[in-house]
Amino acid sequence: MDKSLNEIDRQDMKKQPVNLREEKRKLWAVTRSCLEANTHKHKRYGGRRKSHWTLFERLNMIFGIFLKIVGLYARGHRNAKNVVITEVEITFKNLPGSFHEYKILHLTDLHLDCVKGLENIICEKIKDLNYDLCVITGDYREKIHGTFKQILTPMKRIARAVEAQDGIWAVLGNHDSYLMVNPLEAMGISVLTNETVSISRGNEKIVVSGIDDPNCYYTDQALSCLEEDFDAFKIALVHSPELYDIAAKNDYDLYLCGHTHGGQICLPGGIPLITHVPHGKRYYRGLWQYHNMMGYTSQGCGSSGIPVRYNTHAEIALLTLKVKREN
Repeated sequence: MDKSLNEIDRQDMKKQPVNLREEKRKLWAVTRSCLEANTHKHKRYGGRRKSHWTLFERLNMIFGIFLKIVGLYARGHRNAKNVVITEVEITFKNLPGSFHEYKILHLTDLHLDCVKGLENIICEKIKDLNYDLCVITGDYREKIHGTFKQILTPMKRIARAVEAQDGIWAVLGNHDSYLMVNPLEAMGISVLTNETVSISRGNEKIVVSGIDDPNCYYTDQALSCLEEDFDAFKIALVHSPELYDIAAKNDYDLYLCGHTHGGQICLPGGIPLITHVPHGKRYYRGLWQYHNMMGYTSQGCGSSGIPVRYNTHAEIALLTLKVKREN
């Protein structure tokens, strides 16, 4: 990375002392470890409900057997391995001129231990792409508990394949563990845990806020991060679209997320059977707008529960930010 061209502030925008940042991260790690040990999903505004992941896994197993019996499993598995590059241009009136045609490679929902060899497909797909920044919005493994050793080597291969002068910035999803942070950062993937960083071009900058997963592990630290006041173009990285309204209220310009897999298993016409999004269901896929904020919900690279897709596709998003020119 050429720091003479791009000065990246790895602390928050108020230049907090390193020890204060470390204390905040320790507090986050303790809190998330307790939430991960719990059998409930923790929602916004103190909401909490029982997790039914074990039941969901059993239903997926039964559904997989059914697909094999009727001869549809192989087709669904081929669909799951068909990763498409989706190129999207988004215009903004307030994007700093130095960031005109700034390119972001967006990966999400890799679930690398669900589809064997997916990391090879991803690396092949991105090898000829040009981009400035890579962001990853969570869900690196398939299970929600247990070991994650099996995804570290595939993740390392992907990290090495990424060529982004402004680095790789990531957040955790609901399938991930707080214990993943150090191994990911050792690969060169900077994990944001309710933190904000800046990226500069000369005298102009944008800020990127990385929010911990709100689907299962919401805390008010997420709210506090989004409410910080920055005089800059603001991008939010969140695992799911569930905080869209809070981000828009706090003047974020772009919201990048995943979690839904675009439905993964859809009816003809792409109508999803399940999105796992209790808040913001309309934003389960693709480009969207809420008030003055633009958002993009990626369908994700991988699959979860069962390695098949129907009437939707896996994707890697390549987003180009442009300044909206006045006529």
